[in-house]
Amino acid sequence: MDESYNFLRVPPRLLQAVLDNPYEGTVIIDDQGIIRHFSKADEPFYGITAEEAVGRHIRDVVPKSGLPEVVHSGKPEFGDTFDMKGCKVIVNRYPIREGNKIIGAVGKMIFHDLKVFIALKHKMRELESTVRRYEVEIREIYQARYSFEDLIGESVKLNRAKEIAMRLAPSDIPILLAGESGTGKEIFAHAIHQASSRRDRPFIRVNCASIPAELFESELFGYGAGAFTGALKSGKQGKFELAHKGTIFLDEIGDLPLGLQAKLLRVLQEKEIEPLGAQRPKTIDFRLIAATNRDLEERIREGYFRKDLFYRLNVITVTLPPLREVKEDIPVLAGHFLMKLRQRLSSGVEHIAPETMRLLMVHEWPGNIRELENVMERALSLCSGSAIEPEHLPESLVHVKERTVPITQAPGGPLLLAVFNAEKEQLIEALRRSGGNRTKAAALLNIHRATLYFRLKRYGISLADIGIRRKTSR
Repeated sequence: MDESYNFLRVPPRLLQAVLDNPYEGTVIIDDQGIIRHFSKADEPFYGITAEEAVGRHIRDVVPKSGLPEVVHSGKPEFGDTFDMKGCKVIVNRYPIREGNKIIGAVGKMIFHDLKVFIALKHKMRELESTVRRYEVEIREIYQARYSFEDLIGESVKLNRAKEIAMRLAPSDIPILLAGESGTGKEIFAHAIHQASSRRDRPFIRVNCASIPAELFESELFGYGAGAFTGALKSGKQGKFELAHKGTIFLDEIGDLPLGLQAKLLRVLQEKEIEPLGAQRPKTIDFRLIAATNRDLEERIREGYFRKDLFYRLNVITVTLPPLREVKEDIPVLAGHFLMKLRQRLSSGVEHIAPETMRLLMVHEWPGNIRELENVMERALSLCSGSAIEPEHLPESLVHVKERTVPITQAPGGPLLLAVFNAEKEQLIEALRRSGGNRTKAAALLNIHRATLYFRLKRYGISLADIGIRRKTSR
């Protein structure tokens, strides 16, 4: 059935009603510039009736009309401002073709009053402003909170992991963070995103073990309006769509149900998601960081993890050491938590008693760094003096006499004495000798000034605390 047949089936009076609708002023000319149609909506603007206009040359009725130029050039003109008796109007003009031949042109007055157009522009600007505000809010909600400076520790193993992560951060290569629970995998993920080119885009965190299997697909990939009973009328963006142009962090990926791993694999391979109820897939640009406290190769042998998904994730693996393997970091971490928690809890605790530190050094820390932070928070909450004593620790740490050893023989013992006790005194002495000049104090200690600032913050040392007053200019 050809187009002319379909056109002829439209009642003439219906076509005329469309051409004469009061919302658009329409003028049609032929290739000679003769007016063949003139809308009644145009009559008050041109000061002429439709009957008087039809059959006359367009320039006789509208001296400055641009329709003849459109017939000549064959190029449409959209959104042109046209002066009509002192009133600015907006018009669209486009040629009429029959095959390759131009047989006329159409002019449509889409805004009879420029004020309406200006109001529409203001509304569009308001909408754009609203969109930008929402984008800023999304970035604030889904932003990384930690950087590599928040990874506390001086052990070789930790620094090696940090070095690899920092080297890979600027790229878009997928990273798998492997380590026991509480070793800081999420902080590493935050830090990698912060050091990447996507730092100003969303950082979306997903705990794969916490999402029920029946909700996993809608949570990660979203759904369209009315996709299922109880769905939001407006639909919902999934985590991958929220991560567009940013980073998605899939934590505890080793606990992902086997039936959902194939769907995740396809998304990682194709960079496409298909929301439930959607008509077509969506292309998503994201950087992947995954983390697991499981041995994924063992999970593969047991039949709980797909080998192809493992190879997709395991491009680069950064292994985070458990705290029992880097006990030389315990004094540094304990001092860091002491400083952080003392401010939050408004505590007057200033240091950790040597016997308490010895107990911390010999504990095996099955909960790793997270357990150490919890122990320090408990201790500060219970301590009413200036030092954390053994009685402020949980019983599991105190009742280990049969496992304790002298502090100098404990792992990291010499570092404990040098770093936690002597270093603070060295910092205070250097500040006193330099009269509070931190640049000179750093030179005395043979360290960079930034390192001095970091250590002063770690130990909570201020000039006022050691009796040095700042010089003020008059």
